[in-house]
Amino acid sequence: MLLQYANMESDYLLNEDGNEDRSSIQKDNVQKENKSKNTSSSGHTETQVYKKRWYIVMMFSMLAFLQGTVWNTWGPISNSAQAVYHWSDFEIGMFINYADIAFVLTAFPATWLIQNKGLRYGVVTSAAFLTLCSGIRCLPLPDDVFIWAVNAASVLNGVSSCVVNVAPPAISAIWFPMEERTTATAIGSIFAYLGIASSFLIGSVVVGEHKYLPELINSSLINATSSLDIFSTSGTENNYTDLFNIGEQRKKIKTLMYLEFGLCALLLLAVLIHFPSRPPKPPTVSAAVQRSNFLPGILQLFRSVQFWLLLIAYGVPVGIYGVFGTVLNANLGPDGITQDETAWLGFYSTVGGALAGLFVSW
Repeated sequence: MLLQYANMESDYLLNEDGNEDRSSIQKDNVQKENKSKNTSSSGHTETQVYKKRWYIVMMFSMLAFLQGTVWNTWGPISNSAQAVYHWSDFEIGMFINYADIAFVLTAFPATWLIQNKGLRYGVVTSAAFLTLCSGIRCLPLPDDVFIWAVNAASVLNGVSSCVVNVAPPAISAIWFPMEERTTATAIGSIFAYLGIASSFLIGSVVVGEHKYLPELINSSLINATSSLDIFSTSGTENNYTDLFNIGEQRKKIKTLMYLEFGLCALLLLAVLIHFPSRPPKPPTVSAAVQRSNFLPGILQLFRSVQFWLLLIAYGVPVGIYGVFGTVLNANLGPDGITQDETAWLGFYSTVGGALAGLFVSW
C-alpha cells in the first residue's frame, strides 16, 4: 500500500526474531497518545480528534467505490459488448490489463504526490482522472474508434487507481487516533472491492442480457449482420427481429456510461469543494512526526524481510482474484452460465469477501 507510511506504524512490526507482542505495544502506545492530548502548554504536541475524519474517509471511500465500479465495467456485460461492438474475449480482457499496467507504472509517482503535496492533491487528481476516464467513454464515436477510446479510458482508470490503493494508510495515520486506524484503513480499502461488486449488479440491472444473446454470439449471424443495428431474418422460426435489438442494447450500454460519468463528475465536484489534506491539529503525537524521505524510505522498506512476506501474502491472492473475477463471464459462459447469473455470482462473492475483511479488521 502506501510505501512511505510503512514505517508509521513501526510498533506493529515484528522484530528480527519475530517475538514482538503486538497487543501490548498497541495498548502502551494508545495510553501514551492519550496522555499527550491537549498538553501544548507543557511542551508536548497538542492533539485533537475531529468528527470530520469520518467525512474524509467516506469521501475517499466513494472515490474507491467508483474507481472499482468503472474498472470492472466491461467484464459483467461482456456478452452484450461483444454483440454490439463485436469485441473478442481477448480485447475485453485487455481493458483490465491496460489499467493494471498503468497502475504499476504510476504507483510510485502517486505515493510521492501524497507524501510531498498532501492528501488533497492526490485525491483530487485521482477523481479528475476517473472523471476523464468515464467521460471519454461517453463520446459518440464509431465502433472502430470507440475501442481505442475505451483502451485510453482504461489507462486513465489505472492512473486513478494508484491513489485509491496507496492512500488508506495515510488517511488513517493523518486523521485517526491510534485505536481507530486499522478500521479506517479497512474501510478505505474495502470500498474498492464493494465498487467491483456493484459493477456486477449495475451491469445486470442497467444492461442485462437478452434471452437469445448467447446463441447470437455463438452463431455466424452476428458476423453476417455486423453493419446492422437490428438482427433480422425472415420466414424462419429463428426470426430474432422482435427478440433482440442491437440498437436497444447499445442504448443500455450508453446509459451505463452516462451513469458512471455523472457519478464521477459529482464526486470530483465534491472533493474540489472540500477535502483538506490534514486536520488543524494532529489526532496523535505520531501523526505530527516528520516522516523519512521518499527514496530512502523505499530502499529501507525493500530491505525488510517482513515487507516481502506481507507483499507476497497479499499480492498473490489479490492478483489471482482480480484476474479471474473480471473475466468471470468469459470463463463461465461456455459452461452454459448466463451473463446475468455470472453477474450475481460475482456480486455475492465480492461482497462476501469485503464484509469478511471488514469484520476481521474490527
